[in-house]
Amino acid sequence: MSLKPAQPQSIGGVLDTTFQLYKASVVKMIPLTLLSLLAASPVYIYYIYVFIKVGGSANPAAAMASFGPGLGYWLSMGLTFVLSQLMLAASAIRMNEIGAGSDAGIGTALRTALPRLPSLAIAALLYTIAFAVGFLLLIIPGVIFSVSLLLFVGTCVFDNKGPVGSLTASHRLVWGNWWRTSAILVVGFILLLVLYMVMILLISIVSPLAATAVGPGNVLVFTLIIGVVVGALMGLVMTPFYIALMLALYWDLKLRKEGADLAGRVGALNPA
Repeated sequence: MSLKPAQPQSIGGVLDTTFQLYKASVVKMIPLTLLSLLAASPVYIYYIYVFIKVGGSANPAAAMASFGPGLGYWLSMGLTFVLSQLMLAASAIRMNEIGAGSDAGIGTALRTALPRLPSLAIAALLYTIAFAVGFLLLIIPGVIFSVSLLLFVGTCVFDNKGPVGSLTASHRLVWGNWWRTSAILVVGFILLLVLYMVMILLISIVSPLAATAVGPGNVLVFTLIIGVVVGALMGLVMTPFYIALMLALYWDLKLRKEGADLAGRVGALNPA
């Protein structure tokens, strides 16, 4: 059964579609979500490698000092970023299919996402730059850009837009519904924030206890491992919800945009 709405929805309707899509897809998305979490691992592997290399168990202070940006750090960050964008695109494609009442397999989703990866990766970098520059310009432009450009994943993956085109297409979708879109995002992100706070609380409780259980010299590496494990568990819950929210917004705003364009064309053909 298709979960895609046939007409624009209220704020409550978009949130309800989000929850319905999340419920229908969260289990099916587990393998792809695990791959997404694995895609984020290069930077953690780099941290553990540096920790072991400098003898972090004997000298945690030296290990922390070695975590500063260097060639290895930037290579691991770059690989993490590219792989994460690929997994995000594949996840969006598969969940979109689930929402349409079908189901693209993991291999199909990855093959479909791969050609869009260069455009998506560049668009993600441009979004980050626009967000940062906007916040430097008295904060308000940053807030505006963070919302109006946020749907670039959908416009890039599903509308086949280029890096700049996907951002401008997102802006056109959101503009005119900015406050409404912001309200939906606030509700969704509050739920995600609560889950993140739970994760941070768990780490802050477990880490001090590790000092007694594994010895002070191993606390840092134990904290890294706990962070990866807890982050993986939370990612299995949170990542599908985030994608479901973005898709529900994208579907709704596409319907609104198409309806407005149709009304404009009808009005042009039938002038008052």
